[in-house]
Amino acid sequence: MMSMEIDRFERCNGSMGTIVDLASAQMEATLNRRRGVAYACGVVALFSSFVIVSRWGLSTALTLPDIAALRFGIGGLLLLPILLKYGLSGLSVPQAVVLATLGGLGFALLAYAGFALAPAAHGAVLLHGTLSLTTAFLIWTVGSGTARGGQKAGLALIAVGIAAMAWDGFAQASKALLAGDACLLAASLCWSGYGLYVKRLGLQATRAAAIVAVISALIFLPVYAMLPGKMLLQASWRDLVVQGVFQGVLIGAVSIFVYTRAVALLGAADVSFFTAAVPGLTTLAGFLLLGEAPSLPSLAGVVLVTTGMAAALRGATRN
Repeated sequence: MMSMEIDRFERCNGSMGTIVDLASAQMEATLNRRRGVAYACGVVALFSSFVIVSRWGLSTALTLPDIAALRFGIGGLLLLPILLKYGLSGLSVPQAVVLATLGGLGFALLAYAGFALAPAAHGAVLLHGTLSLTTAFLIWTVGSGTARGGQKAGLALIAVGIAAMAWDGFAQASKALLAGDACLLAASLCWSGYGLYVKRLGLQATRAAAIVAVISALIFLPVYAMLPGKMLLQASWRDLVVQGVFQGVLIGAVSIFVYTRAVALLGAADVSFFTAAVPGLTTLAGFLLLGEAPSLPSLAGVVLVTTGMAAALRGATRN
């Protein structure tokens, strides 16, 4: 009799332990999602300012290679101690170079080229606004998943909104503008590829950021040193400080870490939906800071993209 009571007591304790473990796991998942959302909001803030500050930098004495050198040089120097401590974190050299190309060299150089040839509004729409679409495209291409019901509806709204925002610019597009737009779309593909690749590799955010920044610097800076027409010594100290802090510290180091953490917690697809807010925020910043009043199609696009982002995120949460 006593043995039966003991067995019953142990089973009861085992059941209670399972319930506690499930509740703990659920709380941890909820906390991780909240952290991921916080990091994703940081990504949106950094990406929104990236377009405006980069466009402003290219209107100064600094050239595209100068801004890229500030980004890679300062970012690489800041994160070099991490790379020296952890090395490539188990990656082969080709894997590390691919990661750096997608998240550093390829993305940055294509983005800067796009900013030099196309206005800020195009940068916001075609670079960051399309991340949800390019990420979904890459996921579908490699066969690693498909969008679900709410996400499909959100992607459709985002696509229509982006088309509405870009309509005015495409109406009388020059060859240079079209080339800039192509660079921006290619940069969007690179960044989406980085998000998916770093998630697949399972790297910690700081180590991934260090690999991207340092390898990008090692590849680009020797090339930059041989280029003619460098303007770093002729530019004003104010321009150098602003671009050095923003491009080198915030974008070259911090943004890679923040984005990688967001991807680790939420997944590349969900994070890309947050970036659909960038065109709207950039449009607002352009109006407040630069006096660029948005057209009716642009305003309609902002509403559609924001609504699509909300629908996609709601669909991701429910699933």
